[in-house]
Amino acid sequence: MIKHRKPMPIGKILVMVASFFWLVPLILIFINSFKPYNDMLQHFLALPKQWSLSMYFETWNKFGFTHLMGNTVLYTVSTVLLVLLVAPMSAYKLSRTKSRFSKFCLLAIIIPMMVPFQSYMISLTRIVSSVGLSGTRIGYILVSTGLCVPLAVFMIHGFVKTVPYELEESACIDGAGKIRTYVQIVLPLLQPILVTVIVLDALATWNDIITNQLIVGGKVAAMNIQNSLYMRFSAQTADWEHALPGIVMSMIPSLIFFALMQRKIISGVTAGSVKG
Repeated sequence: MIKHRKPMPIGKILVMVASFFWLVPLILIFINSFKPYNDMLQHFLALPKQWSLSMYFETWNKFGFTHLMGNTVLYTVSTVLLVLLVAPMSAYKLSRTKSRFSKFCLLAIIIPMMVPFQSYMISLTRIVSSVGLSGTRIGYILVSTGLCVPLAVFMIHGFVKTVPYELEESACIDGAGKIRTYVQIVLPLLQPILVTVIVLDALATWNDIITNQLIVGGKVAAMNIQNSLYMRFSAQTADWEHALPGIVMSMIPSLIFFALMQRKIISGVTAGSVKG
């Protein structure tokens, strides 16, 4: 008996085509990162004549990638830790407190999500400058944390509603205080959404360029990788043969991190959307 293969659904075909177009820029960046500048201009779509890592080593030393990587890791880890310290407690308290003031506080926290960043970035920059934190690492970390907290609170707030309140009542009956209940009962149950927050905020901070430019400016010692790369191919300069290897090296950690954690993101977002 001859078995006939079912035709591939149109949806899958469209997804494959869309995925290809999304990957084309990344593929071209990777291919051209191995080419000299002249070959890059004349044969942009062709494969490199020689696959050599010499430009990568040269870019690493020229950019000072060791220092940039240290800055970027510092910003990413610090921002994620501060968000994890502030957002779960805030979201838990606001979710369990049923009052108009609680609703107002939640709205005030998530308003920055609804307003375009471009509309208040100048005011934000002036505030940071007025308190003497412009051009500093601590200033950028605080601003980055503040920008990441609203989405984290919003996501965790919805997830807390899926945690049975009876567990907290049982802990209270057993003599546990509010802090102990939060740390030992509630916080472990928030793990799925916390992992999602960690991944999203880590990627956002690692790939950030606009905020780093606004807060750090041209201070090389405090730049992250993306800001430093941007300076290499602006309107005045065209150091493409070093910029493209730098872009590839900056993408590798975030791509690996996302690939390893993507299932956690999906499970966390899905679980947090069960109740609103």
